[in-house]
Amino acid sequence: MRSFLLLAPYFAPQAAVGAYRWVKLARTLVRRGFRPVVVTGTFPDAARDPDLLAAVPPEVSVHDVYLDPRLLQATDALRALSARLPRPKKSPGPLRPIEGLRPFQSVTDHWTIHALHGAREAKRIARQEGVSAVVVTAGPFSAVPSGVSVARALGLPLVLDFRDPWGLHESGAAPPQGAAEWGRHQLVAALERRILARADHVVLNTRRALAAYQERYPFLVGKSSFVRNHFDASLYDPAPASPEPPSRFTILHTGTLRAETRVDDIGQALRRIIDREKLTPADLVLRQIGRATAYEHAEVARMGLSDFVEFAPPIPQRALLGELRCAHVLLSMVDPRVMLRIAAKTYDYIASGMPIVSITENPEVDELLAHRPDNKRIRPGDIDALVASLSAHFERFRATRALPSPVPAPSEFSSETAADRFAAVFERLMR
Repeated sequence: MRSFLLLAPYFAPQAAVGAYRWVKLARTLVRRGFRPVVVTGTFPDAARDPDLLAAVPPEVSVHDVYLDPRLLQATDALRALSARLPRPKKSPGPLRPIEGLRPFQSVTDHWTIHALHGAREAKRIARQEGVSAVVVTAGPFSAVPSGVSVARALGLPLVLDFRDPWGLHESGAAPPQGAAEWGRHQLVAALERRILARADHVVLNTRRALAAYQERYPFLVGKSSFVRNHFDASLYDPAPASPEPPSRFTILHTGTLRAETRVDDIGQALRRIIDREKLTPADLVLRQIGRATAYEHAEVARMGLSDFVEFAPPIPQRALLGELRCAHVLLSMVDPRVMLRIAAKTYDYIASGMPIVSITENPEVDELLAHRPDNKRIRPGDIDALVASLSAHFERFRATRALPSPVPAPSEFSSETAADRFAAVFERLMR
């Protein structure tokens, strides 16, 4: 079995969307003769899913050593000291949503100060395990220079797996505001070009992202490909064959609510349907499973929907299928600027076989929704179309009081297909 070093700041046991892609790939690549040697960095306060680590095959070697213990101790000490210092009382500012990756607002991330230590540990482990290639999964993008350093020191091929665009991230679409932001744009562009030129292969996770990167960097043609995010059906607990249908029409959204997944469109659509049909909370509910802040609670209250929205905490990956199968509609929503990415939850939704309504400008999502005729992509801001789609599902519920029947999930979006595509890259590079 051939081994490769995987620099993955996000990996099991972290209960984070960034960890799932490579946990699934690790499970399937082993069966194809490729063994990941993982170097990851789990912060002490990170949310954990122990079942996720247990799902990693024993052949996969996981080393949670990327973070520098001395820096963690120093950070804790500074935080404790700061908490003891007197602070002037400030009036609370306006509520704000969680911000996701914004490479042009900050070129650093939580892992940046640990990058040198992480690179040293990765080199040590790579030599010890006798790996034949280096793979970096990013973001966070501070791990990418570490991977370049390791690959160069050991004379190994380098594969970069961009889970998100870096220099082509949608947060950089608007003109820079001020000299500092202009400088960050120039720095990110220069770093990205230099690093991509050094890579032996670059993987993007959508077809549109691959096309955009090859257009920006023509030298990537011939050494780049796309491997989608994907579902691993064996990670879920079996769902009941005939679950008890909920008494209310249930729309389900999973994952963290943040600046790029605002509730504006779905809130307006629900308000219209509720007022038109004179519905009560006993008739309809929007369930949000995952992290939400005071900002989202306040937005829901502002729209008069507090009694129609149920906020639930995150659940383990293994429990997800059972929840998805108990909803009438699965909802995904992203900011209209997001044109190169597809919400990772979409693949779990596909695995469930249940109806999906996806609010996104990215037309590539149409490929993912083609397996069910009642799946629908809605452009952000098109409230009329969203109301029409949800109303059709609601009318079916009102007529039958039943859950929709799940359909088989296309294998194109499975971890098996994704692993086949990565295995083809490794076959070319790991001679």
